[in-house]
Amino acid sequence: MFQPLWASLVTLGVGAAAWIVVAMFGGRREAWDSELYFAALPVIGLTAGAVAYFAPVRFWRWAFFPFLAQAVVMLAQGIAGGAGAGLLPPGLIVFAIFGAVCAIPAAIGAAAGRKAAAR
Repeated sequence: MFQPLWASLVTLGVGAAAWIVVAMFGGRREAWDSELYFAALPVIGLTAGAVAYFAPVRFWRWAFFPFLAQAVVMLAQGIAGGAGAGLLPPGLIVFAIFGAVCAIPAAIGAAAGRKAAAR
């Protein structure tokens, strides 16, 4: 489905793990309510850039997959906690903005990967 599979699993896993870890250590139900979330964003961006270096084709995926995973985890936690999904649409917009920002290091990584492969 997603090629390469390892890149999809890495980026999805980093996104889900970041959400869960930040929520746990930040003491909040939703990770982005914690100040620690903004420390996790550079980690996600660097991961997207590193993965794009090795898998530069359609590099934008590696920037957006972590936030897809975070949306799924957020929705699952909300359903399990009895909360509704009323704020999911604005949350998806925020995730899209974060993904667009993380596409910058992914583009840099993809360009560097293509240049290294051309040598």
